Amino acid sequence: MKKFISLAVIVSLFIPVAGFAASDTLTKALGHIASVQEENGGWSRLRGEFPAEAEPTAWAVKVLSMRRTHAAAVEKGVAFLLKDQKPDGSWNNNTAHTAFAVLGLTQARKGGEAVGKGIAYLRGVQDEQGGFRRIGREGAPLTVYTAVVVDAFKAAGLAGDDPAVVKAVSWLKSCQNSDGGYGMPKGSPSVALGTAWSIRALRAAGVDANAPEIKKGVACLLTMQAPSGGFSMRRGLPEDPEITAYAIMALNGLPSGEDVVARAVAYLGKAQHEDGAFTSAAPIQFNQQPRKNTQTTLFVAWALAEIE
Repeated sequence: MKKFISLAVIVSLFIPVAGFAASDTLTKALGHIASVQEENGGWSRLRGEFPAEAEPTAWAVKVLSMRRTHAAAVEKGVAFLLKDQKPDGSWNNNTAHTAFAVLGLTQARKGGEAVGKGIAYLRGVQDEQGGFRRIGREGAPLTVYTAVVVDAFKAAGLAGDDPAVVKAVSWLKSCQNSDGGYGMPKGSPSVALGTAWSIRALRAAGVDANAPEIKKGVACLLTMQAPSGGFSMRRGLPEDPEITAYAIMALNGLPSGEDVVARAVAYLGKAQHEDGAFTSAAPIQFNQQPRKNTQTTLFVAWALAEIE
């Protein structure tokens, strides 16, 4: 019988696979992230082509704070976020921007009042069924946005029995497809993005690792891992570093195939550019055209920082 061990144990041992270890890739990624901060303290998805904005700045503040490195850059990033918050407590009336800002500020242990306002905004735009839309109350609820908000709720200290958390978790569970995965809108085909973030959110909310929602979700996500170790948005598509980062963030610490995370880490090490950055087609602003960019580098660093 094949033996299984904790994924957290696998990677925390820093076992190099094909010459690559999580710590090496992370160190290079962090160096690149620090080097592309804008003068105003913010980060953009791709320096020189997109303006600095709240969402990538929040990711950078979180990642650098996780590693307790580049303290001056974090302070400037926090100042950018606090200045950018809107009077209604949101960042750009966007649930993901707001949730990520909460995650960044709580990780940096800064901006308590801003975090409180952000949480109040998120409570106010929650769908009656429990989901969250991209822009306030406009459009359909989406799994990824709902999952990120759940992550933010937990980071801000909301209890598992808080009504907003309970409703969001219930809605996410209702979105699981028959194949175990999650699409973006409820009822849409399963994709790695929706599946990985939903698994992560359910775990953050305290759903047991052996619960059907988690086990079936993991099984579906594993079908999207390529022989290279990288993960793709859907089975059969090319693997992508950013999608691989999301998968690691979902699977880390779960009992599954003993080489899953290690193989994903090895893939990221091979995919990394010499300057520490990564190329991906995942950012929606790139219209599915692969670009070397900051957004993907930030999510890879986030994933690798968590498994250390």
